[in-house]
Amino acid sequence: MAKNTETYLAFDPVLERMVIQSEETGRIRAKLSDNHAWCFCELCGNLTEYSAVRSAPVVIKRLKNGNAKRVHLTEKMILSGIKRAQKLAERYSEALSGKYGPFEAAQMIARYCDIMEMRADRSLEGFLEYIEPKMILREQARHGEIAWATRLAKSHPDSAKPSKLYCENHNPRRSITSRRAYQRDRRFIWEYRALMEEIWSHGFNNLTLSGWDIEEHAYVRREAYRQVKALRSPTSMLDDFLSKGTMTQAEIARQLGISRQAVSAAIKRRAQKKRQGSDR
Repeated sequence: MAKNTETYLAFDPVLERMVIQSEETGRIRAKLSDNHAWCFCELCGNLTEYSAVRSAPVVIKRLKNGNAKRVHLTEKMILSGIKRAQKLAERYSEALSGKYGPFEAAQMIARYCDIMEMRADRSLEGFLEYIEPKMILREQARHGEIAWATRLAKSHPDSAKPSKLYCENHNPRRSITSRRAYQRDRRFIWEYRALMEEIWSHGFNNLTLSGWDIEEHAYVRREAYRQVKALRSPTSMLDDFLSKGTMTQAEIARQLGISRQAVSAAIKRRAQKKRQGSDR
């Protein structure tokens, strides 16, 4: 049975032409429809390859026979974009003061911004900081059209397309190293997800996490992955405890859930590696 897919046009920076890209529905669509989870790797707190590409759109001009060329950003475009942003910021400042009624400021936020990306910062400085790169891109787009690249920067023409599920370190199709990392961490995916739920639950109960801030989602994933590393290899977290300088080997062993002898052996290996590094 054929897979249910959707197609769209994208710009290939190596071939310098527009190409047809296919996108599977189902699992991929479910991930991309989540406002927070869509950009994170399934196995760690890093951004997916796909989100890295989507966060860096390019402006292209179509040529004959399906070819295209990149429209490079000029100083004139930058200055024009900054000028447009400053004019909008002036109006937003007046809107904040109530000059255009009670709803104009909120309407400008809805029209030009993403309040989640702005982390609910409705200040004039936050508004200007957010819209300035948008206005520069819009000014550049007047000389062509916005498109997204089909591959990572500096990647080989035959390399895999950016993954929507994994970061560059965990995409098994990217390299031998990333395949090994994928195979290693994939075995702990259920522990990883359970740890994220536990961290969220603890944060909600203690009012330290709210869930709307994208930075909080990044923190939860990083912390869950750090704990997964401890499960995978408890002594890999040894430096975190040794840096505190106040814990005994027995206390560290209890925290990591391993024996004191394992902690002692790890400390010796750590010291030996330092000596070998200093001798070089």
